[in-house]
Amino acid sequence: MCEFHQGKLLLHLTIPFEEKPKTNLPSDNLKYYRQRKQMTTRQLAEKMDIVPSTVVMYENGKHPIPYNVAIKLADVLEIEASLLYDDFSRFLSVPYTEALKSVRTALGLSQKAFAERIGLVPSYYYKIEEGNRRPSRKVYQKIYAALETTSLQTSLLGEHPLQ
Repeated sequence: MCEFHQGKLLLHLTIPFEEKPKTNLPSDNLKYYRQRKQMTTRQLAEKMDIVPSTVVMYENGKHPIPYNVAIKLADVLEIEASLLYDDFSRFLSVPYTEALKSVRTALGLSQKAFAERIGLVPSYYYKIEEGNRRPSRKVYQKIYAALETTSLQTSLLGEHPLQ
């Protein structure tokens, strides 16, 4: 709104106050940045070619946001994809091949011994470490659980616990 007062043009500006998410959870970030773009869940779902209830489940934390979906959502919302990553997606983006190799090396194990320790068939593990196969969320959880007794879990996410 603007008006003239004593020969001067006065402008009245309304600036909305944005409250950032209280947590850094992917679900909260998704909801915050979707609303910031003034999009409904339906509009975002249509751009993503998914059903609106899926977006709602991501925003409510009922389902984790898959890695590829997080990348597409970030592109649509024009944000960094890492804002929508959970630990599994962060593991995939590290890149996971280097993270696995560094953890295995730190433990002083061969690929075969490491595969057996985490409960995977060695030939399948070789493909994962070489980057010819992407691990599933279930395989990541298995690897993470197998490393619970070590200080190396955070190394899967690109962090170095010994520094």
